[in-house]
Amino acid sequence: MGTENIMVRQCANPDGRLELHYLRDGKIYQFVLSAKAGSKRLEHFWLCGERSKTMILICGNPSEVKIVGKHRHRSSLN
Repeated sequence: MGTENIMVRQCANPDGRLELHYLRDGKIYQFVLSAKAGSKRLEHFWLCGERSKTMILICGNPSEVKIVGKHRHRSSLN
């Protein structure tokens, strides 16, 4: 099985797929996700500058990445 390189091109926010132009704007996340047949893959996601002020990305389970509010996530950790 070959590896596939996919470039991050858009904001991970499904409500506004802003295109990535500069890495200085926003935040890059990387997660190890489970693929079919038990294999794992490293995936990268970008959250644009505007969204990264109030939102973060979390790995909800081994095959899913979610966007959540920063304040909501912090309160769930306490």
